[in-house]
Amino acid sequence: MSYRLIALDLDGTLLNTRKEIPAETIQAVRTVCAAGKTVVFDTGRAVCELDEQIALLPEVRYAVFASGAGLYDIRERKTFGLCAIPSGQVERILEAARTKDLMLQIVTADRDIIQASHLENLEHYHMGIYRPMYERAMTLVPDILAFAETCQEPFLKINLYHADPEERIRTRAQLDIPDLELAYSEVSSLECSAAGVSKGSGLERLCGLLGISMEECIAVGDADNDIPMLRAAGLGVAMGNAHVHVKTAADRVVSDLDHGGCAQAVMMLLE
Repeated sequence: MSYRLIALDLDGTLLNTRKEIPAETIQAVRTVCAAGKTVVFDTGRAVCELDEQIALLPEVRYAVFASGAGLYDIRERKTFGLCAIPSGQVERILEAARTKDLMLQIVTADRDIIQASHLENLEHYHMGIYRPMYERAMTLVPDILAFAETCQEPFLKINLYHADPEERIRTRAQLDIPDLELAYSEVSSLECSAAGVSKGSGLERLCGLLGISMEECIAVGDADNDIPMLRAAGLGVAMGNAHVHVKTAADRVVSDLDHGGCAQAVMMLLE
């Protein structure tokens, strides 16, 4: 199979433990793009969280963001193909959040919103490593639940970052209904999306628009929310730092995020 496109998760894949893109990965992306291949971001992040990666990799034109709930044309600065959580399910998520010690994060097409007091306590929710990005990219509101009840923007994804990682297991059981797509990410997050929405479904929508078959795609990731795209792509590649069950879902495994794993995966486009 001659692969035409590679979809890269960001955290734990494209980015190393310092949240930087290694120089060898930047060079690999430039090499394959010069050869006519396509590289896309496929991330749980919101568009407003991608500025650094976009600046470092201008060769990348498209992103699947919010874990498949939206597509983004970087060159045109345009979001499209949005899949919002139905209002009734948003209410269910908010009700569950009211009784728990968690940080609620709401992703819309243009914004990423958290409560201002939670920014001061990122470490409590196991997200301290993201502080520079949060301080730069987040829209802060005084009361996230009050904001959610009055906001008219479609919610593409809601992240529930728990103080106790074990509590998210109970939250997942509470929200586990057919009308919601749930996935674990990071140490303590439960991602909530509309039914059927995943990094895999987002990649399929983008590839359909680009005229590229899924069999011609490589997908690379490390976490639970990456499994749908690893299974949907013609070649699923797990990072060496991936969870064991993610490696099991993949076709191949490369080195970890600090030892050139992503660059190895990118160069598979030229094999």
